[in-house]
Amino acid sequence: MKLLSIIFLLTISMTSQAEIVARVVEVNGNAFSFMGKKASSLKYGSKLEDLSEVMVEDGATLSLVNNHGHLFHVNGGSLVKLYKGILELKNGHVWVQSKSEEKGLFNTSNSIGQYGKGQFIYSFDNISGKTQLLVLKGMVKFSNALEPKLFTKISSGNFSLIEQEYENGLPRSPTKVGLKSYKLMKNIFANFDNLQNNEIEKMLWGQPVTKKSRSIASVVPSAKEAATTPVKSGRIIKIRTISGGGNRVPASASPMEYYQNLKKKEAWKFRPIKSQKIAPVRYFGHTWKSKKVVSARMVKPQMKQMTNLGKPSEKAMAKASEKKANRVPASVGKSQLIQDLKRSDFEKSLTIGADKDKKHSNEVNNLIDELKSYKKDFKKDY
Repeated sequence: MKLLSIIFLLTISMTSQAEIVARVVEVNGNAFSFMGKKASSLKYGSKLEDLSEVMVEDGATLSLVNNHGHLFHVNGGSLVKLYKGILELKNGHVWVQSKSEEKGLFNTSNSIGQYGKGQFIYSFDNISGKTQLLVLKGMVKFSNALEPKLFTKISSGNFSLIEQEYENGLPRSPTKVGLKSYKLMKNIFANFDNLQNNEIEKMLWGQPVTKKSRSIASVVPSAKEAATTPVKSGRIIKIRTISGGGNRVPASASPMEYYQNLKKKEAWKFRPIKSQKIAPVRYFGHTWKSKKVVSARMVKPQMKQMTNLGKPSEKAMAKASEKKANRVPASVGKSQLIQDLKRSDFEKSLTIGADKDKKHSNEVNNLIDELKSYKKDFKKDY
């Protein structure tokens, strides 16, 4: 009878004992597990039973491994609940690393994720009810908790989210994540030394371009650097000037400055010669004739003759008026007069405008007038 009672008690204790679903791999700071009314502090090697909750203090880190070999890196300020083969995130961030082909599940209050081999980060905000998923390696089937069959496949380098206000809670279509966004998420897990590698960055965004650092010329390199640095042969740079450098004008000098400098150099040619001596003027090969002086005696008889002639006739007056109207100025030729009459006002304005269209300004033209004795020929017009 006593033997039967002992066997019965052993079977009850074995059935009542909960199953171990995870173990603590690494812990920094304070982390606690809650199983019913029982609370215990976690340390390296602690066992976590089924249906137990784990809370990580702010600033602390916790790494767990389940029976399938999946690693869970829980950030500070997070709260998770463990089931057999399932990890539920109630608040915070979790980085999952899976090196086995064994299928795994994670869930939040509004999402479910199915994963295999790979890495991904998922977070949940219990205030806004927003779940975010960033897949680094592999592929994750992401769906709403109420519609698990309507999942979306999120592949490497893409992220998605589930929020009740967006598409009625359906997962967002996969969106390519940028390097800047990835680094912002990576900073959340800065306390995890084993996550600070660049393998994922090289895989998704390629080899980063390293800028060549320039050292100070006065710093002498060390013996090791001098041995590894290849010696480069120098070269001699010869700077040649144009022959007759006195006549060369600097490229930065403007035309106005060039003319002004030239005027200063040639100013001595235009200075008047100051002398009190008067040079005599002599003329050769020309005979001068005195002009005839009209006296008053010669004018009076002519006036008398005109008065005696009387008034001119009407025919003579008409002829005189015709001659005066048809008289052409001596300085204007007939062909030029005809051309001026045929031109329109528009053509005349063009000729006037063409005369005013000069290449240089008035100031430059005045300087050219003063330099007429210079050897070169300067033109005003185009």
